[in-house]
Amino acid sequence: MNRIFLRMALAAGMLAVAGCDQLGLGPSQAVSAPAGEPPPAQAIADLRPHAGEFYSDFAAAEGARYSPDQLGLNAGDRARLWRAMAAPVAGQLVDGGGAEALVFRGCAETSCDDGIALVAIDTTTGAAFAAVRDAGGEEILASNDRVEALLRLNSPTRRWDDPAPTQTAATEVARP
Repeated sequence: MNRIFLRMALAAGMLAVAGCDQLGLGPSQAVSAPAGEPPPAQAIADLRPHAGEFYSDFAAAEGARYSPDQLGLNAGDRARLWRAMAAPVAGQLVDGGGAEALVFRGCAETSCDDGIALVAIDTTTGAAFAAVRDAGGEEILASNDRVEALLRLNSPTRRWDDPAPTQTAATEVARP
């Protein structure tokens, strides 16, 4: 008799649980955010005034959040980046394709053939791209597709490690 009673109680419990959805007793459905509303953007400082600075100066001051430590690079990658930035080029603003970045480039102390490093920061989003090409190979240390595409767009060979030549002197306009 106990077995019959136990089976009936179990069957009644299963029916009650199955019916909770229909009675509105179960958990409520999740409500999605309205479509078309982007998430709130995090405000970043204006990076444009830092064009003309060297990366080491920038990373030691206002750009500390873009230092190799803050980019999440391991000790070996931080050392590679600094070695390949030994002969720095002043930061430049690079734009194209609807994007703009503050780009810091550098070469190894011996030459750019021995190593080149690059740290580029999207001026709109604050997202960073960092990469090194040296004896250890070519490696993107901190990826960002948008900034990488911008770098490739501005390269004569469409490579991030082959930046367009830096203009050091004013170009004279040819007059007929």
